[in-house]
Amino acid sequence: MRISLGVVGLIAFVATPLVAQDSTHVFCRESPCVVMFDWSNGSTPPDPDRRYGAPSELEAAFRSRLTAAGYKIAANPPAPSTITLRLTPQTRALCDTMEGMNPDYSCHTVARATIVFSASEPNAAPNTRVDVNPRCSDPKVSMAMAKFGQFAADLVIYTLSADPKPGRPNAKC
Repeated sequence: MRISLGVVGLIAFVATPLVAQDSTHVFCRESPCVVMFDWSNGSTPPDPDRRYGAPSELEAAFRSRLTAAGYKIAANPPAPSTITLRLTPQTRALCDTMEGMNPDYSCHTVARATIVFSASEPNAAPNTRVDVNPRCSDPKVSMAMAKFGQFAADLVIYTLSADPKPGRPNAKC
């Protein structure tokens, strides 16, 4: 079988950028990154909820899950990379563990989030955003704050992982 030099040259030209991308660092693995939480209402987190927990539990669960997976999370804002969580609060969440005749929808939690990656380093690989939409089997059931933080971190780990990829996280709520 004959392969022309033009085809070999084209393959080498196309494969060169792919090799160059492999030499870039993995986001938040070699250099630290800052995690920012944007609560969509002026960046003030909502009050702690009696059923779903405090927003600080979400933030702590997110940071600790990423740290446990080997990501370097900086405590102070001057860092070369940033992970921003844009959280959408759910203001009318079901408070009753077992729905009765007069359900109470005065609790609040997080409905969904968008995670955006940004890096100031020129050799950082570009990453896409991650949409966190926990799908529960019952649409009236919502995730607790800490569980949502862990689920969002698991989606970040899944998105940023190279081969072999871990299994896609499941909401399990």
